[in-house]
Amino acid sequence: MFFERSTSFKNHFIIAAPRSGTTWMSKLLNAHPEINCVERRLFGDYADFVKDDHQADPRLRVTLDKYINSLLLHHGIPKAHKDKLTKSVLKGILEAEQFASNKKITVDKITPYLNTSSLVIEAINKYFPKSKIIYLVRDGRDVLTSGVFHWFNKKPLNTELTDFELQRREVFLNSEKFSSERFFQNKEIEQWANEWKQPLGTIEKAKQSHKVKIISYENMLSKPKLVLEECLSFLGAKRNERIINRCLDTGSFLKMTKGRNNGNEKPDAHVRKGIAGDWKNYFTYTDGKLFHVIAGESLIKYGYVKDEKWFEALR
Repeated sequence: MFFERSTSFKNHFIIAAPRSGTTWMSKLLNAHPEINCVERRLFGDYADFVKDDHQADPRLRVTLDKYINSLLLHHGIPKAHKDKLTKSVLKGILEAEQFASNKKITVDKITPYLNTSSLVIEAINKYFPKSKIIYLVRDGRDVLTSGVFHWFNKKPLNTELTDFELQRREVFLNSEKFSSERFFQNKEIEQWANEWKQPLGTIEKAKQSHKVKIISYENMLSKPKLVLEECLSFLGAKRNERIINRCLDTGSFLKMTKGRNNGNEKPDAHVRKGIAGDWKNYFTYTDGKLFHVIAGESLIKYGYVKDEKWFEALR
């Protein structure tokens, strides 16, 4: 490949739905002396503005391929040159990263935007054909729960919150009890169920061209050392006891939250709770049934439920 002239430099990926533990995995890997874990947002043909809580100005979220399309349009560059321009920009990014980090392995974590997962894997196949891919899987119901909490602290620009959403946001940011019959709205379940299942739907396609390793957030919680060792082996990085302990210490929930233990919730924090099964505190029968209609096959496939009637227990 055009940027893989040096056999000592490796570029790999972590793919997951948002709120699946990629921030935690990044902390673990970045503490390794050979690994630089980044979040480039290269692919997906996506752009929007989002307003973070306590910030005066919105920020732009844009993927590189979307930006390249803009360059072609505004600078009159023929579309036939898109591939060449993309490769040139990627080469510059990779060289700058390698120079700044002085590490031989780069891992790019990608949480694809909604309806972009197929574009992401197609671009990885094209521009990074020799890369390895780690898929990080978390119970989709916990992804939904964490995702809705996370969006209490931000919103897409020009989106007005409903009275229900404003009330719910204020109650939970102030750690008060919410009295409504349902915590989730149908539109949130529909969005997050798809946010969860779409990246998983690219795994088989990825396996056709790449070495793929699947790990779970739940195993990271219960067996962090074992999962880390397996990931380092997969990436071809050193894994002696000193390095492992350094990574685990740096990526501990206590360190990442500056003093909180797992389960000690802070609603407005990026790293909120750090547990598995929190969805049980919020799901109703209606929520479970709708989630299953959209993503139930994936819940069964990855062992999060045993059958198609799991939501009956929520009555």
